Amino acid sequence: MNWIKNNPFVAILSGITLVLCAMLLFVASRGAAKYEAAQEGFEEAYQNVSKSESIPLYPKAENRDAKRKALEDHRVAIEGLSKLFDKFRPEKIENISTQDFTVRLKEANTEVSQAFEDAGCELPDGFFLGFESYRDQLAKSDATGVLNYQLEGVKHALLDLAAARPSQLIKVYREAIPEENGGQPQIGPNDVTRNFGFEFSFKGSEAAARKFISSLGDTDPYYYIVRSLKIVNENDAPPRVSDAKFETAKTAETPESNVDDTFGGFVVPGSEEPVEETPAAAPEPAAPAADSSRILAQVLGGEEVIVFVRFDLTMFLPSKELPKP
Repeated sequence: MNWIKNNPFVAILSGITLVLCAMLLFVASRGAAKYEAAQEGFEEAYQNVSKSESIPLYPKAENRDAKRKALEDHRVAIEGLSKLFDKFRPEKIENISTQDFTVRLKEANTEVSQAFEDAGCELPDGFFLGFESYRDQLAKSDATGVLNYQLEGVKHALLDLAAARPSQLIKVYREAIPEENGGQPQIGPNDVTRNFGFEFSFKGSEAAARKFISSLGDTDPYYYIVRSLKIVNENDAPPRVSDAKFETAKTAETPESNVDDTFGGFVVPGSEEPVEETPAAAPEPAAPAADSSRILAQVLGGEEVIVFVRFDLTMFLPSKELPKP
């Protein structure tokens, strides 16, 4: 008691602290009880759901038949969807000899180069369809089958590009595949396709760019997926007024007459014959005015665009047989 009288502040503070601790303990105990109750409810609900998922369907004939029909309809739908892509699914990728692949590569390069030459398109130096590394070396025998599939796919795309008649093919890039270095592709259990990446850069008119991009969407006989596309104007600066080429019309010239018709049919002094009246020559029709409506086309029509497109040549993997219900 004497200590409390001598230290009133400390005694009051200690009392308040004890009261607060007791209150916190009470609140915490109630919260713990609520948490335990909620946890028990969750575990009970989870066990009920797990049990419901694991038990068989309620043994009624109509439930059994309905489930079987639903599974069969789902299986038929998947098989129908899979058949739509059969033409992009090679029956078998067989390796060929390295010499045979080299011959096919050179023949394809000659055909594509001739197509671009006929279209008046400039090719990059050392152009070899994206297979530049095989210009002076042979491919691995275990990779020739997949490389040949890539070769046919990129050849088809390049011929479509040549048909669009660009003015310049800037670059062709082919993404290397693991088989070229002795590796194996990483194909997941649920994968249905294998994609081979390519990049084209070219310059041409807007119509040429539009025609080629449209051809990539034509799924015959190869399936292409455009991953990225960038189109920029050939000139960074906008066209100027001075770039316009105005058409000018030639002024019609009327030939001058050497006959002086002032005197009509009178006799000119010094001449015994009357001067016949010579009619004036009819003036030539004026040349048509210049077509100013073509000015805008002359300013803008000659500018080309530079196109970069990255796309995948998609090969569909063999279809898997679905389990029957």
